[in-house]
Amino acid sequence: MNINKEGSMKIKRKIGKRLASIILTLALLVSGITFFPSEVYAAGWLEYVQELTLGEAVTNSVKDGDYKGKFNASSSVNYFWNVYRFTMEKNGQLNIYCESAAKNYFFAATYFTIYSALNPDNHIWNFNHNNGNEYSYSAARNMYYDSIEIALNKGEYYFAVRTSSVVNTPYYLTLSYKEPFVNVSSISLDPTSLSMEPGSQRTIIPTVLPNNATDKTINWQSNNPSVATVENGMVTAVSAGSATITASSADGEITASCTVVVKCEHNYQTSLTPASIEKDGVIIKTCSKCGAETETPISRIEDIRLSQTSYIYDGKEHRPEVTVTDAGDDALEAGKDYTISYSENTANIGTHTVTVNFIGNYEGTETRNFTVLPVHVDSISLDSSRLTLNIGSQQKITATVLPDNATDKTIRWRSSNPSVATVNNGIVTAVAVGNAVITATTVDGEETAECTVNVTCPHSYHTALIPASKSNNGSLKEECTKCGRIRQDITIYAIDSIRLSKVSYIYNGKICNPTVTVTDSSGKTLESSKDYMVTYNGNRKDVGIYSVTITFTGNYKGTATKQFTIYPKSTKLTSVKSKRKGFWASWKKQSTQISGYELAYSTDSSFRNRKAKLVSTSKNKTQKTVGGLKKRKRYYVRIRTYKNISLNGAATKLYSSWSKSKKVTAK
Repeated sequence: MNINKEGSMKIKRKIGKRLASIILTLALLVSGITFFPSEVYAAGWLEYVQELTLGEAVTNSVKDGDYKGKFNASSSVNYFWNVYRFTMEKNGQLNIYCESAAKNYFFAATYFTIYSALNPDNHIWNFNHNNGNEYSYSAARNMYYDSIEIALNKGEYYFAVRTSSVVNTPYYLTLSYKEPFVNVSSISLDPTSLSMEPGSQRTIIPTVLPNNATDKTINWQSNNPSVATVENGMVTAVSAGSATITASSADGEITASCTVVVKCEHNYQTSLTPASIEKDGVIIKTCSKCGAETETPISRIEDIRLSQTSYIYDGKEHRPEVTVTDAGDDALEAGKDYTISYSENTANIGTHTVTVNFIGNYEGTETRNFTVLPVHVDSISLDSSRLTLNIGSQQKITATVLPDNATDKTIRWRSSNPSVATVNNGIVTAVAVGNAVITATTVDGEETAECTVNVTCPHSYHTALIPASKSNNGSLKEECTKCGRIRQDITIYAIDSIRLSKVSYIYNGKICNPTVTVTDSSGKTLESSKDYMVTYNGNRKDVGIYSVTITFTGNYKGTATKQFTIYPKSTKLTSVKSKRKGFWASWKKQSTQISGYELAYSTDSSFRNRKAKLVSTSKNKTQKTVGGLKKRKRYYVRIRTYKNISLNGAATKLYSSWSKSKKVTAK
């Protein structure tokens, strides 16, 4: 329904009195309350679900609840009225919505009015659908879907619908209550300013007026969330700075603000990244409360200089001064930024080291060198430039070095051919026939002097035998006793192999004499009695270990020892029988050249199991009972003989071979 308020007062004066008279007559005729759900619908409360009382129908009309008659005596048109009574339980807004099932229903002269039940002449609101004019005595506003809201006080009212045609067309009418909307008039905050430290929280308490405002929702906002954030009035300080916290009404019309200043009583922790010669450093101070940082750069070490890098030798210690500057050309402070140490004996000629150890805001170690230079030699001369010597003779050469005050007058002597002549501190020794040049050189190698030496020899030859051994060849030489010249040299090849014809025997009561074969490294077989002698120890008949000694003679030297062994005879198991948790074994007796028997048993047929056990018994026994075994466990049994002997003063045993094993299962 479109509302047009123009002309409302004029029409009011024209029809007000007549309409009031008709409505009053209708009210007097009401004899009952009739409700037609198909034609009229009374909506419930929007906020406080409460029914409106509707529909006191007027009798004697075209249909129940309607009244038919003329609006005034001069009118030739009959009007149809539908009148409904409703109650406003309390002050509020009445929402009116009406539509017809026939589109043209409200295109006729349709008229709506509300009047007080107590005073029918008091027309609260009028509306003429035919011309769109509204005659209103109360504030009203168009609503969504063509509904209208009218402010009404608590009380009883009539709602009348009048039309001049289409009387039988039903219509849909909704009258519903709505609480009056009360706007927020003011917002105040407590406090209106805050001073906080980063990480702390404070709550702002809002007061919204009036107390009966319909929507007291507060929207919070910070204009600088990097400094302070807010949620439901809880302010969280983030970082140093200022921010404004704004509280707004739901419609955004009313606001209030609180100024927040975040600052920190800093508690700085210092971290140092020292500078070095490769990189800059930095001192970082970080607040443990807010995280604020300050950085102080430290320029890298740029230059390390010595006040002097060379000295002429004067016998004094030298300590050149050190200057260190950074990349900004600022000088570092000794003792604070670095310490200095010098190598030992800086008075000596040579290169010396200055070590700079950086400390404090700097790190690393650097070295710089300086040199102590000698007084150089100008010349060197020898008292002989040529010598002739016999092998074995000696002669001294004297050197003269100039100037006399040269720092180092040391002479280095060298022979061009030490196999002919050697030199030591100027003393030349003739070694062999030939020529050699003796050179005298200053320490710095700049100055030299030479003497040529010729060595001769009156030969005296001698024949010498060097016997061969197991590790070295020998020789037969004719050699000069003075110069060592070899006129003849025959090689005697080293002894390579010494073998016995047999190294083990089984006792048979006979003497054992294994033969010996010796060959040299060329494969030649040496001759017994000429190149070596053989001796045997012991009777070589009983069980034991015996030695064969080979003594080399003639063109050979040295001795060698080989051993061979006579083992006891073996025996065999004759029977193995099961017993409770054990077994009983018997064997063939073998009493000659043995000390006893050794019985072995194991759950492993190969006797490799670590749990294999050995049992010894005397040579006079031929049977043995073994107990303490596991029930129903299979065991393998074997036997051998042994002989106690003494070898190099220590007791040991010689064993025969093992017999074939037999298996048995413990009961």
